[in-house]
Amino acid sequence: MDALDQPDTHFRPVPEVGRGPSEPEPSGRGRFPVGARGALLGLLVAVGATLALVIVLAVAYAAAGVEHLDNNKSFGFVATLAGDFALVGAAWIMAGEGRRISLETFGLRRFKPSALWTVLLAFGVYLVLAGIYSVLVNPPPDKLPNELGADKSTLLAVLTGVFVIAVAPLAEEFFFRGFLFQALRNSWGPVSGALGSAVIFSAVHAEPSKFVQLAILGTALAFVFNRTDSLWPCIMLHALNNTLAFAVTV
Repeated sequence: MDALDQPDTHFRPVPEVGRGPSEPEPSGRGRFPVGARGALLGLLVAVGATLALVIVLAVAYAAAGVEHLDNNKSFGFVATLAGDFALVGAAWIMAGEGRRISLETFGLRRFKPSALWTVLLAFGVYLVLAGIYSVLVNPPPDKLPNELGADKSTLLAVLTGVFVIAVAPLAEEFFFRGFLFQALRNSWGPVSGALGSAVIFSAVHAEPSKFVQLAILGTALAFVFNRTDSLWPCIMLHALNNTLAFAVTV
């Protein structure tokens, strides 16, 4: 077995009482099926698929006679959606290759009410650290809502809000915490897995001025997932953060 895919023995699930040692784990509750090597391959697949989809969209728009795609709000919106689709597809393909998986495999499962306190704690720590960084560095505001046309019309503002608050958190958490963090945690342990997935999460956004803030957010989200064993609290935290950022920008 490749060294990158060596599992972290601290995360082997404890057999449930009354279930024999030879019985399989319930679907979605066992060890995540891939390690760090699969995570990095999945990242490459997601990036490659995103580029391919954007190129196809660009050709389609050009064939329809649309010019200046860099300023076209419709193209920016559709291309961003295509990127989220690529993230989810890459995660599912890499985790499910020759294996039986479900949505629970990626953490889409019920959580205890106490998880909400974990979300509030993580979000509070993130706000404090991000606030300190903002005071010291004064990074520029988020440009994505305006790039998608939120400042041009009410309809585009509503569509952008739905995307930023609902679609993006679901797709990004599915890939970065449900897939990437779990895979890195298998091989590197929870701390290194959280930091590694956070750095990749931040880098993929391609906003150098916000790299530190996004890395802090990614670490907080990995902490929430590791603590609650569910992706839904991460999605809620991500959506809450995006809601505040969207409200400030618009």
